[in-house]
Amino acid sequence: MAALNVAIPDELIKAAVLVIVKKLNLVPADDKRARKISLDKFRKEYCINHSKTWVRNLIFDRYPETWDENGGWVINPSGHEPGIRGTWIRQDQAAKWLEKHDREIDWNERLAK
Repeated sequence: MAALNVAIPDELIKAAVLVIVKKLNLVPADDKRARKISLDKFRKEYCINHSKTWVRNLIFDRYPETWDENGGWVINPSGHEPGIRGTWIRQDQAAKWLEKHDREIDWNERLAK
């Protein structure tokens, strides 16, 4: 019996694979690399709901490498820069930094009165 060769165009194969990959949820739902979130969302999702002041004083002030101007992931860490309303966080970079520095941060530390 002779083998039957059927030519399937590459574009058709690529399209079919993409459909299956999406169906199986193998493609990230969203790309967080360029996503920026507010300080409020950041503190709730990543800083066990500590206050904005706690995050600013005990993370941003202690670790100036987190500041955007120093190559970090916090845009307007003080919240008072002209031309920018609020503090914004590059989510993907922040998550990676926090994972690396998690043990250095005393999550139970209280603000000085």
